[in-house]
Amino acid sequence: MEKQSVAVIETVPHLPVPLGTELLIEIMKLNLRIKNSLVGMEKGEFVLTKTSASDLVGTFRSDSVRDSEINISYFHDSTVYGFKSSVLNVVSSPSRLFFLAYPKKIEEIRMRHSMRYECILPATTMIGNEIVSMVIIDISADGCQCIIKTSIAKKDALSKLIQLNRMIEMMVVFPGAERKCRIRGKIRTMGQDLDKIKIGVHFDDMLPDAKSEFDCFIALVTEFKPE
Repeated sequence: MEKQSVAVIETVPHLPVPLGTELLIEIMKLNLRIKNSLVGMEKGEFVLTKTSASDLVGTFRSDSVRDSEINISYFHDSTVYGFKSSVLNVVSSPSRLFFLAYPKKIEEIRMRHSMRYECILPATTMIGNEIVSMVIIDISADGCQCIIKTSIAKKDALSKLIQLNRMIEMMVVFPGAERKCRIRGKIRTMGQDLDKIKIGVHFDDMLPDAKSEFDCFIALVTEFKPE
């Protein structure tokens, strides 16, 4: 991907990030980078993130990071966002939570991607020891976005098994294909709603048969995409 443009949003009425998004946090004072997940926010007041129990930052005293200048970046909807903040408070129990100052401005870096096409393609994948049904809702030559519908009771357990940058293998039936195609890729983004999980996948190299069916489908949706 190549950087296409950079814009600065001076006033942010709404921080464009869904709950569950993974944030890369750089704590300048400690020269430390950690990954947190967004668990909440109050507009204009604070952003609330959760740190993994195994993360190194848990070994530091809360006063060593409080009021530290930090840089935060994350990827959402084909755009990389970044902003500066500070640590307002750290809670260690029952979970390690960071209260971060709500940003006054953010940088928006749009990335150049292949054209994406909306679609509805049923697919299945293996998560843990369970075969999970999903629907591909948009697709491009580089990747796709999928929705996994699940019950509220099962969503938390399922989402814990989905890890960013891990490989995922999907079985997809393209229109007109005689059999399911195996498509592999890396999970790049993940977001959650009450009864669904949304993941973004960047495709890996495809086997020749799957690549042929995939290319035919992309050509089909390109032909019928409205101007």
